[in-house]
Amino acid sequence: MPSTVGELLMVRVRVESRDLEELLESLAGLDFPVNPELFPSGGETMVEFPAYGHQLEEIYSALPDPARVETVTMLVEIGR
Repeated sequence: MPSTVGELLMVRVRVESRDLEELLESLAGLDFPVNPELFPSGGETMVEFPAYGHQLEEIYSALPDPARVETVTMLVEIGR
């Protein structure tokens, strides 16, 4: 795979549970496949999925306003 795809990241998006469906629909519309894992906690849900660095701009532009995003390199994630 060419180095232009960027680093492999774990993307975490936190949303209010009531906004989860909108978030998942936004992720389904991306130009690459997303297989998210969902972690409910109280009134929020954390959605996690891997992505390459070059895909972040597309991810950010697709997310609903109330979404909160965190990224961590996959090497850091694996080392946990």
